[in-house]
Order: sequence, then C-alpha cells, then structure tokens
Amino acid sequence: MPEQSTKRGRPQNTELTRQILSTTLNTLAKNGYHGTSTQQIAELTGTSKQALYRRWPNKATLALEALRYGFRQVPPVYPGMSSFQNDLLEAVTGILTALHDTPLGTAWLTLLAEPSLSEELTLIEGEQRTHFRQIFVYWNTTASMETSIDQLLGFVFFTSLVRGRKPTLREITELIQSVTSRS
Repeated sequence: MPEQSTKRGRPQNTELTRQILSTTLNTLAKNGYHGTSTQQIAELTGTSKQALYRRWPNKATLALEALRYGFRQVPPVYPGMSSFQNDLLEAVTGILTALHDTPLGTAWLTLLAEPSLSEELTLIEGEQRTHFRQIFVYWNTTASMETSIDQLLGFVFFTSLVRGRKPTLREITELIQSVTSRS
C-alpha cells in the first residue's frame, strides 16, 4: 500500500507564510542578518517563534527563503513575446526594479556578508541565471550564453549593489545590444 504523502496536523496558513517572508526580507534589509532575530519576526507578524520553527528549522533557512520569496516577486519573462533584445531587457529591468524598489537588494547584500550562507546564495544566484538561460535557449543563441549572462547579471548586481545606483535604460540597452550582437 502506498505511503500517504500529506502532512499531519493543521495546514499552514499561506497568507501568514507570505507575511513572515515579506517581514523577514524587510527586517533583514533594515537591521542586517545579525540584527534580525526570529523573536522580532514573530512579534512583527503576530505569531510565535514556534510557528516560525515549524516552517523553517533556523534563522538562516528563513532568511534564505525570504530572499527566494523576494526574487519570486519579479515578474516572469515569457520568451518569444517580442524579440530577443526585448526579452532580455524585460528580464534585466525586472530584477533591477526588485533590487531598487523593494528590500531585496539590501537584504541580498546583508546575506552576502554572512560566509556561512555563501553556498545557498550561489544556488539562489543560479536560479536567477536559469531565467536568462530560458531566454537564450528559446532564441537559439546559446554559443556564448554563460558569458553573456555573466555580463548582464554582473552589471546589474555590481551597479545596483556595489555602486548603489540604478543603471539607466541607455546603459542597459547598450549592454544588451553588445551581448546580442555576439550571440
């Protein structure tokens, strides 16, 4: 007889989970990783630390899931709706908007400063690369795909997080033209 795959107990409140992740992202951006506690998150969301620990085994896992949640808020790009350049522009501007107009960018920097999270952060960065790979594969331009993605994401993250400014549309467009002319 097959084993039952449903979880026991009360189902999780998805709205509370969303609120916890959003609050965690905001608190990380405001207070940093070491200045954020599960007690703070619980108080800010009107729940208990036990409710947090039922969902995530520790603060690090919660922080990383909050970062993933932030990236999931970036609208997806469906390749082929326009052109290769426009698909890339849409993907880049989606990430830029999230890094600048939400706590995602500051939270990302906060977690980058925590050496114990580097492996997981590499995986999260890889998830973002996958969105770009889908665009390159759709447009059958995979010859220099990884280098092109390095240039695009490198520019986005460096300019946004290290220099602390949002690149102009002209800068983004010129970079995309440079990338697509080689592909």
